[in-house]
Amino acid sequence: MVDLKASLQGLQDKLQILIKQYGLLEKENLQLKTALTKQENWISNLEEKLKEKEGQTAAAMLLKSDMDPVQKQKMVNKIDQYIKEIDQSIKNLNT
Repeated sequence: MVDLKASLQGLQDKLQILIKQYGLLEKENLQLKTALTKQENWISNLEEKLKEKEGQTAAAMLLKSDMDPVQKQKMVNKIDQYIKEIDQSIKNLNT
């Protein structure tokens, strides 16, 4: 009878330890998810800035260079595509 009580007490102690560990892991998981969300937002922001700068660079090249009309039209199309991507990124961030 004493062995059974000791075994049950040992199991109960181990169960309490596991419950505490689970709580700590759950808290850590929440913190990691929050950090991941912040990093994803930061990356999205950087990508948006990069696309904006690429568009600005393309526009500057368009204004400063003596391109033939075909190249200019390609550049204008590229700039329009950048603008569409930026608009889509902004819409995604707002949802």
